[in-house]
Amino acid sequence: MHHGLIPGSAAIAILATLIAQGTTHRADGASLAEVRQNGILRLCANPSALPYSNLTDRGGLAGFKVELAEVLAHEMGFELGVTWVRNAGDIKNSDCDVLMDVVASAASYDREGLTGPLTTHLPLRYSRPYADSGVVLAISSRSSVRRLEDLHGQKIGVMAGTVEHEWLAKHGFRVSVFASQEDIIAAIEAGEIEVGATNPVVVGWYRHEHPSTAVRIPDGYEPEPALRWSVSVGLRRADDALLAAVDAAVSRVVEQRIPAQIYAKYGITYLPPSGAGLQ
Repeated sequence: MHHGLIPGSAAIAILATLIAQGTTHRADGASLAEVRQNGILRLCANPSALPYSNLTDRGGLAGFKVELAEVLAHEMGFELGVTWVRNAGDIKNSDCDVLMDVVASAASYDREGLTGPLTTHLPLRYSRPYADSGVVLAISSRSSVRRLEDLHGQKIGVMAGTVEHEWLAKHGFRVSVFASQEDIIAAIEAGEIEVGATNPVVVGWYRHEHPSTAVRIPDGYEPEPALRWSVSVGLRRADDALLAAVDAAVSRVVEQRIPAQIYAKYGITYLPPSGAGLQ
């Protein structure tokens, strides 16, 4: 099977529009038989949330979630349709079948607001993981920190109210609180702090957009087990057959290292799935 990446988000937008104009409007997911009948697997994604997803054609970048979803759909023998939603509440009335980058844990949370993975309280079933995510260190070029143990009392930038904020404070680390992860990166860039706790997606995309930056993740850094979790495809009211088909597709594309190739396009460090969960 050919694993061509998304030809451009403009094409996806056309397909999404055609689907939206169809005669069937369901606010829930589909069975495998229904997906086969339509020939389209429908993804919910934010239209302006690079590097996750993107409607406007910007140099062909559709977002790594959209590109990976398209590969999975093609692996299953379907086309990908995208239902564009701007917040988690809109998903309830949407017609999509799947969401990407879902944390299969009751402790999951929307760490990036409207610009990151869409977290929903809708009943979902979860595929086998296709990647790990979590919290990594972002450091400046002048910092000698390579792991948390190297901080020696200096402050680490954290986003207020996050799992890492709570965990670091609980474990006795000094923190400097910021409103967003982008603010943490900006503070490191400006020399206000040397180290921050961030999502690898945020650091990777910043480096993609600012190639000359000295902000980076320490080489070979692995998230703390308590701050590492796996991400999966979330399926809306899917039957066992559709879940099994998605699982099989995930296994094949992970074995072929396709997620790593897609992540690399956006500068993102790919962590293979380990079965980790929030603790």
